[in-house]
Amino acid sequence: MALLMLSDANFLLLDEPTNNLDIPSAEVLEEALADFEGTALIISHDRYLLDRVVDRIVELDEGDLTEHIGGYSDYQAAKFKS
Repeated sequence: MALLMLSDANFLLLDEPTNNLDIPSAEVLEEALADFEGTALIISHDRYLLDRVVDRIVELDEGDLTEHIGGYSDYQAAKFKS
């Protein structure tokens, strides 16, 4: 993963990238993703990671895609506002 982040890649596809990482390792990954200048498609249940490193969320629900600008907290506020 570290070598890929340091290469000239401009697109990363990450599926649950924080699974099995301890907290210090997850923090290093978050910093690397925050500094990454390309595009990253991240599939994750890690809400903290999503709040720290993404600027939009695309929800797939019953075959429909919906874009939400911001991190997970923004998505949750927009999706579940009363």
